[in-house]
Amino acid sequence: MAGRLAGKIALVTGTAGGQGRAAALLFAAEGAKVIGCDLKVDNDRETVEMVKANGGEMVSMTPTDLSNEDQVKALIDFAVESYGDFDIVYNNASAARGAPVDELTLENWMFALNNELTNLFLMNKHVLPVFKRKGGGVILNTASIAGIVGAGTPGNAPVHFAHNITKAGVIRMSQHLAIEYSPWNIRVNSISPGVILTPATGFWVDALGEDSFTDLLLIKRLGQPEDIAKAALFLVSDDASYITGTDLVVDGGWVASGGVGQPDPEISSKFASILETYRAAAPSGSAAS
Repeated sequence: MAGRLAGKIALVTGTAGGQGRAAALLFAAEGAKVIGCDLKVDNDRETVEMVKANGGEMVSMTPTDLSNEDQVKALIDFAVESYGDFDIVYNNASAARGAPVDELTLENWMFALNNELTNLFLMNKHVLPVFKRKGGGVILNTASIAGIVGAGTPGNAPVHFAHNITKAGVIRMSQHLAIEYSPWNIRVNSISPGVILTPATGFWVDALGEDSFTDLLLIKRLGQPEDIAKAALFLVSDDASYITGTDLVVDGGWVASGGVGQPDPEISSKFASILETYRAAAPSGSAAS
């Protein structure tokens, strides 16, 4: 049976590990020819070899700095020269440096902007001619629950000011592009992962303990890169052909619960007792506001 991306060409950024590697492996397994890129040369080569070992097709351009406009243009040229005009762009690559706002240096603020917003601006701008020639396409931008709710950390620790701002910007960028690019039959969506166990998050989990994160969730496990890759596969496939301008949250229920997690049995019991007392004391047939 043909894969869900059979005959498609997909450009995926940040393929050296984590969510990008998982996406490259899955997209290739589903029939796509994959073009990757990353700054981490050796790790990205491993991804290419893994895809090929599984019978897939992938090439990659490394190192690539996506905040550099010339390198973005070179990546797009490389992709087209390798496999022809692509159908899918998955802007997965991002990086930020955490600090509360009063400790955040201008250098680190600019680092976050360059690696979580400017890179997407440049990619989304320069892929447009390819999609115009192709007669359509799909763009998927990686946002985060950090751009949606609270401080995006256990205990609302205020350590990701710049990251929270940039990821909120990714969601709005995607919504705007869905409108602006619609005349050319281009769908644009974003995906907002929660706590996903990757090389970029593992040290937080090791330092704070897994329970510090799973206590915030409705599904009591940490997310895996494959969870995001599967959601991304849906959004870039023809199965999602009627979906654009949407942010898909994949977070184990962090946002839905407000970062509080499953109901607390002790507090729930107290609320039930209070409600019983209230009902017993209220006059029959009366209503209260």
